Amino acid sequence: MNNLHLFELINASPGLERGQLWLSIILAQWLIALVPVGMTLAWIQGDCVARRELLEMLLASAIALAAAQVVTHAWPQPRPFALHLGTQYIGHGAGPGLPSDHVTVFWSLALAALSTRRFAVWCFPLLATGLAVGWSRVFLGVHFPFDVLAALPVATLGALVARALRHPAMPAVVQMLLLYDRLANASRSWWTSARKA
Repeated sequence: MNNLHLFELINASPGLERGQLWLSIILAQWLIALVPVGMTLAWIQGDCVARRELLEMLLASAIALAAAQVVTHAWPQPRPFALHLGTQYIGHGAGPGLPSDHVTVFWSLALAALSTRRFAVWCFPLLATGLAVGWSRVFLGVHFPFDVLAALPVATLGALVARALRHPAMPAVVQMLLLYDRLANASRSWWTSARKA
C-alpha cells in the first residue's frame, strides 16, 4: 500500500462534521501544548534524578528535531495540499512535511523516557499520543502517512544520541541543576520575606 493510497484512506472528505473537526484540530494543533505543561509539572515535583532524566528527554527531542530539519532540507517532500491532493482543514505553511515535527517530539520523548527510571511509564502514552496526533494531521490534510512514519527513525536517533551523551554531559547537567537549586532557593526566600513584610 503506497503513501498516496494511505492518504486517501485517512484524509477526511469534504463536509466534515463540526464535532469531528474540532476534535481533530485539538489533536493536530493543541495537544502538543501538553508537552511543556507536563514536563514543567514533572520538573517542579521531581527530585534531582528526575530532573536529570527530564533534561535527557528534552535533549533527545532537540536532537531529533535538528535531525528532522536535516532530512527536510536534504530530501524535501511536498505536503498533500501543495500537490492539490485531498481536503485541507487547517492552515499550514507550504514547506516540506517529512518528517512530522509534532510526531517527532512525542516519539523522541517517548523513546528517551524508556531509558529512564522515573519516566519509563510515559513511553506508551507518549507513543500513542504521537500516533493520534500524526493520524489527525493526515486526516486534516497537512501530512502524508509516510511523514508520520518517518518521525520514528528520527525520534529513535534523537533518543540514542541523548542516551550516548548521558555520561559526557553529566558535569554540565550537574552544574545546571545546582544553578537551578540556587535560583529556586533564592526565589523561595524572597517570596517568604515578601509575604512577611
